[in-house]
Amino acid sequence: MDIYLGGALTQLVDKLMAFGFSKTDALVYLCLLQNGRSSGYKIAKEISLSRSTVYSSIDNLYNNGYIFLCDGQTKEYEAKSPDLIFEQIEKKCIDNIHYLKTELKNLMSEDEKEFIFNVAGFENLKQKVREVLNHAEKEIYINTDFSLHDFKDELVQAIERGVRVIVFSFKQLDKPHPDIEMYSRSPDEESLYPSRRLIVVADMHRSLIFSNFNEAVGVYTNNPLINKLVAEHIHSDIYLSEYEKGLDQNQHVFRVNSLHENTNEMYVIEHQND
Repeated sequence: MDIYLGGALTQLVDKLMAFGFSKTDALVYLCLLQNGRSSGYKIAKEISLSRSTVYSSIDNLYNNGYIFLCDGQTKEYEAKSPDLIFEQIEKKCIDNIHYLKTELKNLMSEDEKEFIFNVAGFENLKQKVREVLNHAEKEIYINTDFSLHDFKDELVQAIERGVRVIVFSFKQLDKPHPDIEMYSRSPDEESLYPSRRLIVVADMHRSLIFSNFNEAVGVYTNNPLINKLVAEHIHSDIYLSEYEKGLDQNQHVFRVNSLHENTNEMYVIEHQND
């Protein structure tokens, strides 16, 4: 039995257990895989477990389609190829994920409850940013000094599904997609790293405020007032940067024609009076 509990085989048992094998199931399967066709009696002797315990695992493995029962006067078993087993496990996992995503979504209340979450940890916050970007349907506003290439996949996918992306930074950032609308206060390229801040609003429905000064902390919310204030902050930075650059003499206001502007009473009234 010691050979099955040492070194790499111990890791194999642990990994198989992560895919639903019991410890005994894993030992029986590995024994068959390593030694070839064998009876329950021989397996029990090889791995030093009782025959009743081994036969119980043989039943589990056989019912799951992980081993074969061989023809013959005595019952002998053979391990199925690992490639075939993991194709089977992969398909089962994918089917279960699709089923659960659909059914669990159906259980959710259609009226989303208002939330304000504190989020801590640099990687946790970056993952939450990716989540916000991935769920955007209409517009994304970003104010940051992070490299946009940190979220290249999410930004490119958002644009490809028709989402408008508006970004403000104090210094120039490289665009991972030509359709990203960039505004900056300085013509110089951003060079101060590690990055300090990231603010994002998606569809005027969710926002994330992320600070990375002394520690990585943030707030994630769907609160309408906070979303509006955060969007207002990003737009104000854009307006100020454009005013500082100097507007055309015939243009006394600057607008980006965003959801935020078009649903904000102050902007709508102002536009009607132009």
